[in-house]
Amino acid sequence: MEEDKKLYKEFLDGNNEAFNKIISKYEKNLIYFITRYVKDIDIAQDIYQDTVMYLLEHKEKYDDKYSLKAYLYLIAKSRAINYLNSKKRNVPLENYENTLQEEKLLEDIIFSKERQKKIEKVIRKMKPEYQLVIYLTKIEGLSYKETGIIMDKSEKQIKNLVFNATKKLKKLLVQEKIIEIKNNKIIRLLLWFIIITVAISSLTYAGFVIYEKYKASLMPTYTNEFDNSEKNNMWICTFNLAWNEFMAQRFGGPVEFKEGNSELVNSLNQKNFTKDQLSSDDYYIKVAETSPKLKEVIKTDIQNKFNIDESSSLDKINFNLPNSYTIYSFLYKKFTFPEPFDILLPDKFANSEENVKYFGIDSSSSKDLRDNVEVLFYYDNDNFAVKLKTVNNEDVILARIENSNSFEETYNKIKEKEASETNHTFGESDTLKIPNLIVNNSIIYDELCYKELKPNANNINYITSAVQTVNFTLNNEGGEVLSNSVTQDISKSQNLIERSFNFTDEFFLFLKESDKEKPYLSLKVDNIDLMEETK
Repeated sequence: MEEDKKLYKEFLDGNNEAFNKIISKYEKNLIYFITRYVKDIDIAQDIYQDTVMYLLEHKEKYDDKYSLKAYLYLIAKSRAINYLNSKKRNVPLENYENTLQEEKLLEDIIFSKERQKKIEKVIRKMKPEYQLVIYLTKIEGLSYKETGIIMDKSEKQIKNLVFNATKKLKKLLVQEKIIEIKNNKIIRLLLWFIIITVAISSLTYAGFVIYEKYKASLMPTYTNEFDNSEKNNMWICTFNLAWNEFMAQRFGGPVEFKEGNSELVNSLNQKNFTKDQLSSDDYYIKVAETSPKLKEVIKTDIQNKFNIDESSSLDKINFNLPNSYTIYSFLYKKFTFPEPFDILLPDKFANSEENVKYFGIDSSSSKDLRDNVEVLFYYDNDNFAVKLKTVNNEDVILARIENSNSFEETYNKIKEKEASETNHTFGESDTLKIPNLIVNNSIIYDELCYKELKPNANNINYITSAVQTVNFTLNNEGGEVLSNSVTQDISKSQNLIERSFNFTDEFFLFLKESDKEKPYLSLKVDNIDLMEETK
């Protein structure tokens, strides 16, 4: 807020670059905000330009005792409503009248710091699930279906969550005397703009950041090219395990589609990862005819083998699909370091503005802690790799290395460079800095579903479901991996220099069993979305 005021003052003094900084800072969010009203991105962009022009033409109107950010949203809202009124359309969602009284109520809410603090307190009282569903549906404007995909819930479950979360929020707001019950219309108006106020203020809520954090582009195969060099990318073996069983037990060989195979299908058919790269103690695979009973069998098996309750995940699978088979794979790994690494001071990652949590080894760390680390290679402070040892027969490999096209190419480069390294000892003057990581993601492979297959051993007509989920954490004590994948089909028949190993910029992470050749999890970390921020 203070930075905005400073830039605006510079703008008033004739510095146009300061104005450009302000506008570029809020451009995307403002356009997204406007689309909630006009439902058209092109029109929203035009209204955004109108908002910018208004600010330029009336630059002396801004009162710096208020947040410039809130002021911009008010202008944008007003421009959007003017557009809708000109088209004789109702304002969506709340259908309220644009009266002076309501505008005053809105301003009171947005510009009241005391009320903002109360709102923050109220929302923190709600369970994270309620906070997240309000954020996704009310602030980000996602549909119930889209929200369901993100939260791993059905559309109906999301509708119920929104209803209950909104009801709970209203109740809490009344209890805290943030709003008064005058009539239903006013409550709806206030509730809506209270939520928007939270979104456009600088407050941060644990439940809200879930949507922006923990995201990684989940890749179906180890050999696929990275989809975007600026994204976090991740691959894990569970979908490959399920696909291998689908080929072997259901299709009777490499899968072929009538209209021809995509690059993804051809890659999966190559079986680049197989279950012999894992210990049988760490995975579970089940192939059986789909039925409600199968759900209970899988749940019991996982509970007995891993002591984990998979109920919530299994609830999302349709076990009532007639004439179908379910191929289910599950992976669970938990590993610890021989000695917990030291918790280091928070720091930036790459060009991030926020500090994130780090662990590792510095000059004050115990000498024994250095035994946790093996140097794979070191060229310079931007080109190196290390292996973190665990007590669980797991290798945690981290590397800063030039970009390749895929995880396979990257891992092969690491192995090549390791072979030429002569000093694998982590020395007394060496330092290590690794960010805490959190991944919580799922993906639906739509391109595989409801496309007719070629004739095959079991007369299968379609793949109806192809889903994968992954949860992964890494911190100073160790890490944990939990992932599952489901594929369902329907039968056609209705029957010694100082070296710094600081992972403070783009890096790769691989997990593999020590006596196996290939990793079972790969991660490309490019930004802080997967990292645990400091408070």
